[in-house]
Amino acid sequence: MRKVASFITLTALSIATVVALSNTKTTEERLLTDAERLYNAVQRYSVKYKIPIHVAFNVANIETGYRGPCHVSYNPRQTSHCGALGPMQIMPQWASHYAGYKVTKKELRDSIELNVEISMKILADNFKRTKSWKRAAGKYNTGKPVINSYARKAVVKNYTKNWIE
Repeated sequence: MRKVASFITLTALSIATVVALSNTKTTEERLLTDAERLYNAVQRYSVKYKIPIHVAFNVANIETGYRGPCHVSYNPRQTSHCGALGPMQIMPQWASHYAGYKVTKKELRDSIELNVEISMKILADNFKRTKSWKRAAGKYNTGKPVINSYARKAVVKNYTKNWIE
């Protein structure tokens, strides 16, 4: 009798597990969080524009406090006191130049993917001009190819040290 009860219990648990797993949505089926979308965009565009991944993620962290794909309270729709917009804090006057079309402030603030792609284009252009990731990051921050504290933080290779795990 005990074996039958155990078998029934195990069978019920197995059925419940199958049902639960079949109701679990895959990453493609569920909506991604803003933090996950930023993570994916940085991964995609850093490769496309040949930006070292640590530089790309460090800029996101420095600009808006991004701490990885598990950063549940992350808000990418930030505006700085000087008017820079979105997760990578792009200045609106540069956005259209790098995008190749007229970008609205709303698009720049609200489109994570567009904001990240423009950011990676700016960093790639800065590197092409300066031949240094520190100077490229300093130019991203100030408009001039300087090596300041921002630039030194942007090139730290252990970019996940501030992330939430």
